[in-house]
Amino acid sequence: MSTSSTKKTLSILDLFQGNKAELTTEEIAASLRVPISTCYRYLKVMSDQGYLVSSSGSGYSLGPKIILLSKYLQRNDPIISCCGKFAEAIVKTFSGTATINRVYKQSFISIYAKSHKNETRTGFGEGNFISILSGANAIVIQAFLSRHLQNKVYIENYDELVKAGRGKNFQEFKSALQAVRLARICKVEGVVRPDSTGFAAPLLGSRKQILGTFAFSMLTSDITPEIEEAVKLRVHEIGIRASEMLHKTDLG
Repeated sequence: MSTSSTKKTLSILDLFQGNKAELTTEEIAASLRVPISTCYRYLKVMSDQGYLVSSSGSGYSLGPKIILLSKYLQRNDPIISCCGKFAEAIVKTFSGTATINRVYKQSFISIYAKSHKNETRTGFGEGNFISILSGANAIVIQAFLSRHLQNKVYIENYDELVKAGRGKNFQEFKSALQAVRLARICKVEGVVRPDSTGFAAPLLGSRKQILGTFAFSMLTSDITPEIEEAVKLRVHEIGIRASEMLHKTDLG
């Protein structure tokens, strides 16, 4: 498959990030801005390889190969390998949910989640793309972006960031992120969920670039000053230890 064809097939998969489980050939062709005949050729290749399936006869949905790749990710992903045992350990001590998250473009995705046996909330599971705009994970990721990308995030989301008290100008925004970068831990209350508090630490690659985050969320009503300090310390330590392990794998 040529480079151009590979890019088109990846672009087709990107179309399924929305809420529609099935797309017609016409919708896919229009999104890719290619002729219907060309689109049919791409769809046939992807269907033959199991990435797409035509279940209703009028459209396409993601195929079984995607599920297999997800299983391979769970089994072989180096970040999960480094952090999975930490997630299991922290939920045995505290009532909440631990997540392992990977940076993806201008968002991040939860690739692993582990909850305490008494955890009853939903919404912290795997597989959701989340904007890097707000929440503990988002702020940690912003802190380790380049100055250029930080400025881009600030300009594009100026009104929302100012309203959230993240800085009346870029210098204030950047200074707050620098504090998070130095601390390597962020706590945010009531942002992702009004009843919850989240703690997040960066997962850094061999060149100190941000690969993702390790996070722990719990009900705010369950947090005492002692529990807060203990959770912050644990998440901070996990972020450092996991990053050291990732350095050894030379990831990134």
